[in-house]
Amino acid sequence: MTGSDLLSEGELDALTGGAAAASSGYRAFDFTAREQSLLNQLTLLPPLQERQAEQLAHGLEDVFGSEFEVAASGLRVLSCEELLASLAESVAVSTLELAPLAGPCHVVCPAPLLSQLVNDYFGGVRGGSVANLQRAVLTPSELRLAERVAEQATGSMIAAWADKLVLEPGEIHTAPHVDAIASLPSSDKLLHMVFAVTLNELTTDVALLVPFAALEPWKQRFSAPRKSAPDEAGLGWGPHLRRELPAVKVDVAVMLASRELTLGEVLGLRVGSVIDIAVPDEVDLCVEGVRLASGRYGAYEGHKAIKITGFVGTDSPAGKSTG
Repeated sequence: MTGSDLLSEGELDALTGGAAAASSGYRAFDFTAREQSLLNQLTLLPPLQERQAEQLAHGLEDVFGSEFEVAASGLRVLSCEELLASLAESVAVSTLELAPLAGPCHVVCPAPLLSQLVNDYFGGVRGGSVANLQRAVLTPSELRLAERVAEQATGSMIAAWADKLVLEPGEIHTAPHVDAIASLPSSDKLLHMVFAVTLNELTTDVALLVPFAALEPWKQRFSAPRKSAPDEAGLGWGPHLRRELPAVKVDVAVMLASRELTLGEVLGLRVGSVIDIAVPDEVDLCVEGVRLASGRYGAYEGHKAIKITGFVGTDSPAGKSTG
């Protein structure tokens, strides 16, 4: 048994409690609190959902040629059992993988929206409402449009999450029933992202479902940045620069001699031409083109070298040699 298998004190209280325990002052333990607590830590998900809503509205308008309004309607963690109990009787469920998230993701599209899309998209009374049309069975046309809606819903998620987690969509499978969700263990938790979609006079919810456990390996990417420790606050870049600067490479050069030539002399240079120069007693040592020190030219341990005699701005001699 690992440490994660142990029950907390609150869980033990809930298991050993009951009516008698409640009367003795024990409180009931909410086993969903862990998921809700983790969801509260994922503080970047709500603004990402807002961005998804904007992307989804634009995507639906591009595909269907109608004007849509899409609003983020919140994030919840539900068990599969709770989710199935909350769904309308007639929905289309599109299922796909969104790697690297583990497990299938789902897009749930309600029948009234699909009926409205069929009415607009396939030559019905554009702008008219079919909100009161009850469809017990979805038609093949409605299922095809449900798949288009699912493509836009997952595409908006991929675009909105791109800075945090790159998602790769798999093949989408759409069915006129909830069997894909019902086949999951009833206790499995799903992140329930709801979007209120308005088309003409109809407003209905489209849901995007992600296995909640699939988010845990990536939770740091969706959480607010950690605050700096008190002893690091206010130090800025100083400690980092002091640690990294000694390893920075720079160009060191020594100007031994220079001589002026006329343009005619330069044009007259050929292979084998000789230019007389006199090596001075004092030479300049430059770092990245900036004069740092002066020195004398000579030899050290069989190599040509410069012996530093002084630094810029100081008169004190130095005895350090450099090759």
